[in-house]
Amino acid sequence: MRLVTTLLLSAVLIFAVSVTFITVKSQPVIHLSKGLGSVGSSISFTGAGFQPTDATCSLSSPSSNNLIGISSCIIQMGTGLINGGFTVGNVLPGQYLLQATGNQGDLAQTILEVNGGSQLSISHADAHPGAGVSIHATGMLPTDSTCQISSPPSPNVILPGTAACVIQLGSGVAYGGFTVGNVLSGQYVIQITGNQGDSAQTILAVG
Repeated sequence: MRLVTTLLLSAVLIFAVSVTFITVKSQPVIHLSKGLGSVGSSISFTGAGFQPTDATCSLSSPSSNNLIGISSCIIQMGTGLINGGFTVGNVLPGQYLLQATGNQGDLAQTILEVNGGSQLSISHADAHPGAGVSIHATGMLPTDSTCQISSPPSPNVILPGTAACVIQLGSGVAYGGFTVGNVLSGQYVIQITGNQGDSAQTILAVG
């Protein structure tokens, strides 16, 4: 009986030593406060499952360098939890890949859909040389502090020295105006550009 007990204990010990322990590690994930945004809008995010040894994190977009404007990413060291936010940059409507990366190389990705963007409206759908035209733009980047009015294809449609543009910092709203120059009848592109590189366009018909 004692021999049988000894054999059983030996078998248990051998089995225990041969067991391979598998550690299940959760993959990093990131969640956006909203999956749909527009140019200039602010979006926050949270994440989990990052390595507890991560001390810093960063936000990027493999889809477009322009997607992320001002951004922040904070990680709670030892927890694998991150949080932060960003401003949607001047990009075309569509789906973009967003990526949060820990300083140990671990990362999580998600999709942001950008809908719409900067919009520019003018006081006249049609005008004539010498007429005054006022503009109103929305959806510009909230970090814009100055703006300019131009017509890239046809600079002469804006009478030199008459263009003025003012933007309300933090609002993405711009106002301004200009006098139509001495140009032939036709359709002309009018563009407003913020100092962060964002822009909006509309068509002015000169008759």
